[in-house]
Amino acid sequence: MPKDILNNLKLKDSRTISRSISMVENKEDGYLDLLSTIFPHTGNAYRIGITGPPGSGKSTITDQLVKLILEKKISVAVIAIDPSSPFNGGAILGDRVRFVNDFKNINTFFRSMSTRGSQGGLANSAKLVADIFDASGFDIIIFETVGVGQVEIDVIEAADSVIVTLVPESGDDIQMMKGGLMEIADLFAINKSDRQGADRLYTSLNKALELNNNEFWRTPIVKTVATRGDGIQLLYDQIVNHKEYISNSNKRFEKLDKRYIKTIKFYVSDILTDKFWTEEIDSRLNKELKQDYNKRISPFEMANFLIKK
Repeated sequence: MPKDILNNLKLKDSRTISRSISMVENKEDGYLDLLSTIFPHTGNAYRIGITGPPGSGKSTITDQLVKLILEKKISVAVIAIDPSSPFNGGAILGDRVRFVNDFKNINTFFRSMSTRGSQGGLANSAKLVADIFDASGFDIIIFETVGVGQVEIDVIEAADSVIVTLVPESGDDIQMMKGGLMEIADLFAINKSDRQGADRLYTSLNKALELNNNEFWRTPIVKTVATRGDGIQLLYDQIVNHKEYISNSNKRFEKLDKRYIKTIKFYVSDILTDKFWTEEIDSRLNKELKQDYNKRISPFEMANFLIKK
């Protein structure tokens, strides 16, 4: 069955792609066999991460980049990480309703994923969904995140080039945000740059980058007005420059190796956790919970006891 799925994926069959993604997200029977079957066909797509503060125009920039990429006859898939409803755990789609898959166009595909309050699991799921797109032959995969929190940074580790979007109003916060952003950003996009304060942010960011840039890649800052499409071509050109840089310096292979190891560690942890939580362990914990709180074994001692058991 997985090989039949692989053949259909290579044809970019929309139903097969959707079904495979659902299979992986829900951890249905056979999903690991599917992932093992497609693995030799991954590692070819170029992965772009787009992150930044809420309201910085990530969706609009993504939309404009997709249009430009399609005009260049290049195929692209988008994985959008959406916040979850605090009431039912479902994704709050917001302006994503304008992203509708056109199943007649096999060169593009959009998938929204809900955070559901998860951390590493979401990052791993997003990477696996990207692997499905990769095996399907998409040239570019875009991760678009909801913000710059830990979940987003984990997802971004699956990207080859990371774009951090800012707006002129971000200027006052640049010092607070500097550490994390400087570490993950390969490119900066100052969106809504027709607003007051854009030049000031550009200067401030440029000074900060002078202290953080390595001698081989100087992080570009591109001004955009995504609603008009301004600066999108330049942003795409800088993505291509970064792609050439990491390809020529073998950094892309380093990224692939890190993803490979991280995926192994995730699944080792997942497998061991599943095997660990037996009925006997649960029974021992429930017995301890019947004790008065201050008379219980400390959680640290209990953890050691259960591991050695």
